[in-house]
Amino acid sequence: MNHTRSRLVPALALLAALAATGIASAAKAGSEVFQGIVRHISSNNIKVYNPATKQTQAFVLVPRFGNVFKADGRTPSDLHHVAAGDYVKVYFDQKFLGAFHADRILILNQGNGVVSRTHG
Repeated sequence: MNHTRSRLVPALALLAALAATGIASAAKAGSEVFQGIVRHISSNNIKVYNPATKQTQAFVLVPRFGNVFKADGRTPSDLHHVAAGDYVKVYFDQKFLGAFHADRILILNQGNGVVSRTHG
């Protein structure tokens, strides 16, 4: 009987892991928003500081992350255009094992919006 129980435990652990993954993926991707000043950026993560809440949050970036846009949300940009000191809005979700995963990054101005230009 011990032999049967020893085969059952790993199967139950696998089932629990699959159920947790299904629950975590049920949330809409990019359903949370965090905005602030970029403190650090690399090819695999970004750290953003929100001066209003005095909170810093780190986000994981997937290889070849391509969801970077200018403030209008439509004009694509590249990750290498994001630098420390830039004001950004990060749309993210929380993946399996609790890691915050950036889904989309908007590059904003310091006033949280699009820079308007006057033609003269």
